[in-house]
Amino acid sequence: MKILVAVDSSAAARKAVSFAANLARGASAEITLFHVVECLPDFLVQKAGGGGAFATVASEWAKSNAEAGERLLTEQRQALVGTGMATAKVHTKCCQRESRPEAKRVVAALAIIDEMKQGGYDVVVLGRRATASQNESLIGGVAEKVAREAHGKTVCIVDG
Repeated sequence: MKILVAVDSSAAARKAVSFAANLARGASAEITLFHVVECLPDFLVQKAGGGGAFATVASEWAKSNAEAGERLLTEQRQALVGTGMATAKVHTKCCQRESRPEAKRVVAALAIIDEMKQGGYDVVVLGRRATASQNESLIGGVAEKVAREAHGKTVCIVDG
């Protein structure tokens, strides 16, 4: 069984990792922890002058986000191994996607959907967080988007 677990820094994501560990227990399962890191689109950097201070800030922000994402994946991997999962059965994948700040949840959902479809996973596990603004409830949450596109896949949405 191949399990994809989408993680971020939320309590719901930590619960999703714990749920996946329980799901994998006793089964010959492999778990891939998946995290989406955002960076500013090149067209925004170009529109701001294509270089200089804005480009430097954008580059540093992307680098900082990627490093934080890798740390998060390492922590969650250690948590899974701590439950008794074999180290060789736990994989991590950090995906960097361009996103304007207001579209980051949509971009994250699309990245998870792409990985879900291309990775041959049997089960997808992710946390559900309450929406914080009216805008998000109109667009729909990441979990809702993933579930809607999960044709033929089992999706477990863990409440935070």
